[in-house]
Amino acid sequence: MDPENAGTRSIDEHPRGRRPVMAGVEVRQEDVETQRGLHLAEVVVKVSAVVILLLALAQFAVWWLDRPPGGAGMGLLIGDTIRLVVVSALLWAAADVIQLLIKSHYDLRAARILLARQTYMMRQMGIHSGEMPPQDAEGARRADDQPHRGAA
Repeated sequence: MDPENAGTRSIDEHPRGRRPVMAGVEVRQEDVETQRGLHLAEVVVKVSAVVILLLALAQFAVWWLDRPPGGAGMGLLIGDTIRLVVVSALLWAAADVIQLLIKSHYDLRAARILLARQTYMMRQMGIHSGEMPPQDAEGARRADDQPHRGAA
């Protein structure tokens, strides 16, 4: 492996025994990666929602403490404050949607791991019952397979 591509190894190019382990079983690296980008996006959107809400409250407080004579600008103030509160609520809801995406990714990842384990068990049952030919030792592990090249 050349030094230029040292950090760009395929997921399936791990030597035996070098994969991450979950519950005592080796799994692919993509199955244990966290969603840092989505977590960061969630935090940014929630912080934005809080900042907008605080600005709306500060705008109302400043107007309330130094009211113009005759209540001038009251309609504009109420309309603008309501608009800012609604935008803040929509941003908070968007952060909740991002959190839902993260959780659904975790569920999908768990389902993939479970399916891989069930497939392995079914294959082993077929081998032991004689319904399937035994795998040769060289191709028994997915890590020995050629890396999958997606169409890009």
